Formats: sequence, structure tokens, C-alpha cells
Amino acid sequence: MTVIETIVRGVQSLPLREQVAVARYVHRLSASAQGERAAVLGRTHSVLSETEGEAFEQAMHDARRVEVDS
Repeated sequence: MTVIETIVRGVQSLPLREQVAVARYVHRLSASAQGERAAVLGRTHSVLSETEGEAFEQAMHDARRVEVDS
């Protein structure tokens, strides 16, 4: 069983009120991470050369793939 499966089963065993609290917490984490990414992209817009921008885009793509694979 993977770590994620273990966590999901643990959450499923909680009372409904606590499941809702966990879901809200995870949602806030996701929204916070998206906000941070948008802020970084906003600050770096037009700062990088085309080559640097392509390297940055590839790094972001790789990071997202690692997040999904984890």
C-alpha cells in the first residue's frame, strides 16, 4: 500500500466532521501553492531571455511531473 493510500484510508476512518476539516485544509494548501506560483511567474515575467524562459518552463514541467508521480 502506498503512502497516499494509507493516508486516504486514515482520513476515511475519521468522523465526517473531521474529514471535512481535512478536505478544507488540503484545499487551502493547494490554493496557497497556486497563488505562490502565480506570484513568482508575475515577478519573473519578461525578466528571462528566451533560452532562460524555455529552461524555466522545462523545469516547471519536470517539477509538476514529479509531484504527480509522488
